[in-house]
Amino acid sequence: MKTVRVGNGCGFWGDNIDAPARLARDGRLDYLTLEYLAELTMSILGLLKQRDSRVGFATDFLDVLTSLAPILGEQPGLKIVTNAGGMNARACGERARDTLARHGRTDRPVAIVSGDDLMPRLDDLLAAGHTLNHLDTGEPLAAVRGRVVSANAYLGARPIADALARGAAVVVTGRVADASLTLGPLVHEFGWAWDDWRRLAAGTVAGHLIECGAQMTGGLWCNADANTHLEDVGYPIADVGADGTFHVTKPAGTGGAVNIETVAEQLLYEVADPTRYYTPDVVADFTTPRSPSRART
Repeated sequence: MKTVRVGNGCGFWGDNIDAPARLARDGRLDYLTLEYLAELTMSILGLLKQRDSRVGFATDFLDVLTSLAPILGEQPGLKIVTNAGGMNARACGERARDTLARHGRTDRPVAIVSGDDLMPRLDDLLAAGHTLNHLDTGEPLAAVRGRVVSANAYLGARPIADALARGAAVVVTGRVADASLTLGPLVHEFGWAWDDWRRLAAGTVAGHLIECGAQMTGGLWCNADANTHLEDVGYPIADVGADGTFHVTKPAGTGGAVNIETVAEQLLYEVADPTRYYTPDVVADFTTPRSPSRART
């Protein structure tokens, strides 16, 4: 059965800048994902863009791309998917294209996914009756409109899959759901239908597990100790099959750990109702995954 190997080399803006190149080199991936965005990060990037329209993205990505350029020459099939675009995906994508060109990688087309930034339309949306109430308090957005510096809709995996289908080797997005960075390549590679809920949910679980980088490989582990060697932690990899089953691991010889505890801790990270994990692509039930040794017969 065909498998697709996806590794995530970044879990936040400011993560280990050397990790992506090491993961790509040692992990022998089909896809490298890089996840830079949190809600606070979006606000910071929004403020930066207000001051300078040429910025507003995770500039670390350009340094990472420079370190990846030699590896891209050695691994022509490797593709990169990242949300480093933040509040300015176009500027990030253009700078990424220029960075690749300077290192002789003009053979790697760069695609830009946009449409998530609602700031230019925010007042029109409010005037049209979209109150955008706070989920917990019910307070309408209009009550704090003067303090809003960023407003983004979470996009899903579809535009990423579309970009890959058009020949992109590097896909730069703004705000997409973290797990969608992985799901997009899987849908593209396997041809999953957008209503194949079980496989979409499985791909979402795989994406959620690796989206935060080393959190799945020991960074959250309650039983980590000196022997875990988190100073040399390996970043996570998901080997996903066409039926949605997957195996998670890390490069051989790296620190950290991948076991039931590390995977379970990351599975429940940032989850409110584990039976209803909402993404733009699917609502996944996180209570149903089974490890092979515990699978139902």
